[in-house]
Amino acid sequence: MTKSKGLAPNLFLIAASLLAFMTPVHAAVVSPDLLTPGSTITGLPNGGSTGDTAARTILFDRRTAFSFDDGLAGVFRQRVISYADSPSVNHPGLYFDYEIGLTSGSLAAFAISGYGSYQTSVKECGISTCGGSGANGVLATSATRSSNGDLLTFDFADILTAGQHSANLQIFSSAALYQDPLAFFVDANGDTFSIDAVAPAPAVPELSTWAMLILGFCGLGLFAHRRKKEVLRHGDLPAYRLA
Repeated sequence: MTKSKGLAPNLFLIAASLLAFMTPVHAAVVSPDLLTPGSTITGLPNGGSTGDTAARTILFDRRTAFSFDDGLAGVFRQRVISYADSPSVNHPGLYFDYEIGLTSGSLAAFAISGYGSYQTSVKECGISTCGGSGANGVLATSATRSSNGDLLTFDFADILTAGQHSANLQIFSSAALYQDPLAFFVDANGDTFSIDAVAPAPAVPELSTWAMLILGFCGLGLFAHRRKKEVLRHGDLPAYRLA
């Protein structure tokens, strides 16, 4: 009897342990912080993304090997994802994700252009359950946006070194299209190197805007035509006259 009384609690503990082991571990969910032109966010939100349960479409996924003269080398991965609930609070437009893995050299910062005309929020994911290849990656300590809003810079205060990879550097934008401008790596010596990268494409004017532009060009053309006739009619006389 004594053994049976002691066995029940043990079985309960074993069952609880097995249940905890079998329960899937989900990434901590955090919302990105809005990054306005001219501002800096220190201590970026780190974890899974709010609204990631929505169906998604990967529009772009590319790994690019890079090697520079100073010894900086590695692989740069970039993704563009569209979520089914876009535009929404969680996904106002396209989501951009950048990951950097180094095989040699060191990296102090990563900068990407093309965000000037868009609402932009930032976060990162460097925990074990992150997607992509940024799981348990080195975190950026801050993100800064230029005063005109175009350039975003992720800073690695502790320096990303050979054999390490960055966390998923994540940007949630209100953009609907993307293009392939330049991104920039800044090494530990402060030297800057450019590499192709995806970012939002310039906004396409709406139909009403196109109509206004066309009317404006037509108006300029009509004005130029009338001005030419006026010059011909009232222009200066030649310097000589017939006798």
